[in-house]
Amino acid sequence: MPFRFTPRIRRIAALLFLLPTLASAGGRTLVYPLPSGVELPSDILFKAEYPLKEMRPGQWTEAQKKEISYFRERMKKDPRIFMLLKVTSDPIGRDSETAPWTERIAQGIAGRLQDAGIPQDRMLIIPSRRDLTLFDEPRWGAFESRQRVYILGLLGGDWLKRKVAPVAIAKELPPEAPMTILEPAEGKTDRANHLLKGKTPQDVKTVAIITGHEARTADVIDGLFEVPVSLKPGDNKISVTGLDAFGRALRATRSVLYVPPKPSILISEPTPGMTVDTTLSPIITVTGQVMSKTKLKTLFLNQNGLYHPIRFKADGSFSQQTALITDEDLFQIEAVDTGEQTGASEVRATRTRGTAERPLMAILHWDEDDVDLDLHVRDSRGHETSFDAPETMESATAIPSGKLWVDNKNGFGPEIFTAEETEPETYTFIADYYRGKKPCRAFLTVVLNAGSPSRRLVRVFGPITLSPGRQPREIVEVTIPQGTLRERNK
Repeated sequence: MPFRFTPRIRRIAALLFLLPTLASAGGRTLVYPLPSGVELPSDILFKAEYPLKEMRPGQWTEAQKKEISYFRERMKKDPRIFMLLKVTSDPIGRDSETAPWTERIAQGIAGRLQDAGIPQDRMLIIPSRRDLTLFDEPRWGAFESRQRVYILGLLGGDWLKRKVAPVAIAKELPPEAPMTILEPAEGKTDRANHLLKGKTPQDVKTVAIITGHEARTADVIDGLFEVPVSLKPGDNKISVTGLDAFGRALRATRSVLYVPPKPSILISEPTPGMTVDTTLSPIITVTGQVMSKTKLKTLFLNQNGLYHPIRFKADGSFSQQTALITDEDLFQIEAVDTGEQTGASEVRATRTRGTAERPLMAILHWDEDDVDLDLHVRDSRGHETSFDAPETMESATAIPSGKLWVDNKNGFGPEIFTAEETEPETYTFIADYYRGKKPCRAFLTVVLNAGSPSRRLVRVFGPITLSPGRQPREIVEVTIPQGTLRERNK
């Protein structure tokens, strides 16, 4: 008996055909019945016709792919083109069974066309009408030949434009609510640490914060957020971003220029207008305080245009011994903080009496903390002055006419030697690395005839590099009263 495509078999075939396709279809495609008395126009732009038995479940044949690609490009170029789908069936069964079967087939094809790039809002399904004349066919095989899929492309006429389903208009979104940075204020600040505060719409729950190259997130509570930030010297760009309930990115930016404040320095001693009698001792102590909002890096003592680093405490206070070497010494303290901001104190002048009594003074400094250098001085008769023989009152080996006033064991120096009498002699100055773990550079300042401005000579020797375990370094020979100097460090 010839094969008969019964309604039950049709339903099973429709299910097998649709399974790979309905999952990807974005909803149902509009089924549009032709108005009474209206026929499809004859000026069809494109047309495809496939026997249902040649439709592969879930995929197109290569020939079908080429046709569908052509249809898609035509529709992209002309938005007036619509695609009509129609599936014809045989006359077996009732209309109530055949019509749903053909629509399911058409909906499956529409889903596959949508996956291929055909816009769903420009596809219409035309219901199939049973052709009862098929019963007059001499062969039952003609039934299967009438089960076909038709794809037509045409310009939408007046009847199509009137009947096409209205396109849903997206509900207009409310305007974006503002996001605001409240603190720190726009512009210039002398503080590094700030509490970044801001206000957001109530539907924003989290914000992303970028300051320079650093990024972090912060929770929003009742439309407010707070997070500590640390600014770097210079211009700081702050950006805050959050998403509202509609997925829109809300953003607020701020530019803050951080200029670290310069350290403020006060010299306590010597006091203004102070006069010192150096007959007994040329040594004074320079004390004071550095006020800085930023951690200090280096502190310098500038004396008569010659400067060297000095130690300071965590609170910024300092106390540094030095020697008065002229009839009026000028002192200034300069500070450098970790932000490379510099500050300087006032210039403090200190007058002296008795400097003419000492024809020679030598001062040793170095540039590393936690290093101890020792100054040794030899005369032409074999005497040597050093930390363990500072003067003849304490050691017979010390130079009779000389004295070591300061033996600094902490920090950058100084070690200070003076010749107390103007008698012919040649002195050799030597720097010895006594304690420490790192190399340092030494500087020796020699002052001749300090009390006579017309004959005064100040000369600095160095840098002389010294390291742990190395032999002492001879720096210079000085002959008085001639005032000749012969460098030994070359």
